[in-house]
Amino acid sequence: MFEKTWTFEAGDRVPDWLMRQINCVLWFDRDAVVVESNSEFQVYPATSMSADDTMILAEIIDHECDAEVEHVRPIRAHTAPRSMSLN
Repeated sequence: MFEKTWTFEAGDRVPDWLMRQINCVLWFDRDAVVVESNSEFQVYPATSMSADDTMILAEIIDHECDAEVEHVRPIRAHTAPRSMSLN
C-alpha cells in the first residue's frame, strides 16, 4: 500500500488539495500529520488531544456571505497521535 505523508505545524494554512475553502481560511490549530492512503486522507495530531480539542480552525473572510468547506477526498480525523514508525 502506497502512502504519502505530510506534516503541518500549528498555524499553517490547510492546503486546497485537502479541503477547498470559499469565503474562509482554514488553519491547523495544532501540529498535525496528514496521510493519504486508499483514496482518503487521515489526519492525526502530532501530540495527544482530547475529543473536545480542535485540529482545524476556520477564519471567515466576509461575515455577510456564506462560507463553505469541501473535502477533496474523504477525511478521517483521529484524536490519537500517529506512530511515526508507521510512515
